[in-house]
Amino acid sequence: MVGKSSRRQIVWIGLLVISILLGGCGDSYTFRGTPYDPVIAAPQISGTNLDGTTFRLADLGDKVKVVFFGYTFCPDVCPLTLANMKNVYESLTPEEQAQLAVVFITIDPERDTPERLASYVGAFNKSFYGIQLDDTSLAQAKKDYGVYAEKRVLEASQSAADYLMDHTAFVYVIDKDNNLREIFPHDAPKADIAADVTHLMGR
Repeated sequence: MVGKSSRRQIVWIGLLVISILLGGCGDSYTFRGTPYDPVIAAPQISGTNLDGTTFRLADLGDKVKVVFFGYTFCPDVCPLTLANMKNVYESLTPEEQAQLAVVFITIDPERDTPERLASYVGAFNKSFYGIQLDDTSLAQAKKDYGVYAEKRVLEASQSAADYLMDHTAFVYVIDKDNNLREIFPHDAPKADIAADVTHLMGR
């Protein structure tokens, strides 16, 4: 016969095993941004990188990707976002930096040539990607990622090239398996983005 003490030990061990199994089934991590629920595959983005080479989002492999849509003539949001991404990148260890890809996609391919992107994006970080899409690919990417971007010509302008781009300003975080995981506002604290990025690196 099993004594009361032994039975209590068996019950305790059983409860411990159950709690461990249940704890391993879920992800207790809480993302700082707005998560995709359910998680969806990141739509493909194909274009030309700032060095003139062909770019495909899927070719970034098992890196965590941080994607932002903007343009180089942007007077405020875009440089602030890139500066924030620079700070996020520099807050990581060299090993973590090697697992991160920061991708800036221009919504103004008419003016943002690869050469201009190289100068602009490179001023923040030489390892960042600056992508120019053709009109068809850009229209598809805007649709896929829910990006609003429209030209606004300045009333006092004497030049057809003097315009601004009204656009949404979200930062998209994509995991190592090319799944869209969450969205941040452009001015999200760097610590929040860095925490989520490093969490996804360890998954």
